[in-house]
Amino acid sequence: MKIDLHNTALRVTFLAIALVGVFCLFHFVLEPYMTEVDVYIAKLGFWGPVLFIALIVACTTFMIPESIFALAAGAIFGIWWGVLWVTIGGFLASFFIFFIGRKILRARTEHLLLQHPKLNAINQSISSFRLIALLRLSPFNFTLLSYLSSVSELKFSSYAFASIAMVPGFLSTTYIGFAAKHAADLAKTYKTTGELPTGDSLVREITIYGGLIVAVSVSVVVAKIAIKTVKNSSLS
Repeated sequence: MKIDLHNTALRVTFLAIALVGVFCLFHFVLEPYMTEVDVYIAKLGFWGPVLFIALIVACTTFMIPESIFALAAGAIFGIWWGVLWVTIGGFLASFFIFFIGRKILRARTEHLLLQHPKLNAINQSISSFRLIALLRLSPFNFTLLSYLSSVSELKFSSYAFASIAMVPGFLSTTYIGFAAKHAADLAKTYKTTGELPTGDSLVREITIYGGLIVAVSVSVVVAKIAIKTVKNSSLS
């Protein structure tokens, strides 16, 4: 029991440090540019989300983490629009990676797997909708899983349907981006005026950060269960 409590404390501490780090990134590094970014995206109109989705597809194909774009989406588009654009981009990226992995890079990917026995073992076990869905719920690398799936015996229909499991992760990460941007804006306004922004309230702030805690906590719990289930499946 003591070990579990110790591990839990470490996870909570790590998560708190990560959240503070994201806030500091927005407040001290990105804040001076966020207004210009917002204005630029607004000027693009319909093409703003299209460009953002295209960047997700292009960059994640080359192993750039999708979480970066989820954080950015929350800051730029807000929670719900951000989740929508990241989800569309994530689905298109996963389908695109699967296609080029299976049709174009299959021989090269299989050669690389032979050089990495652990990855090859994971690839050999990727054969069901259930396992892919669990791996999508876990912190397993988005792009790597897509490439591994492309050279497995998994059918595209099962792979595509299992991709729905990406949504909870997108939601929590987008929420973190939104909350960090909101906190940075709030800190800037309060520093200037000494008051909350017009139309804001303590209840709204509690709701936002309470929602953040719930979203992240649920995501962590789900990921932990998924990882445990994948390990049990691989051992059976």
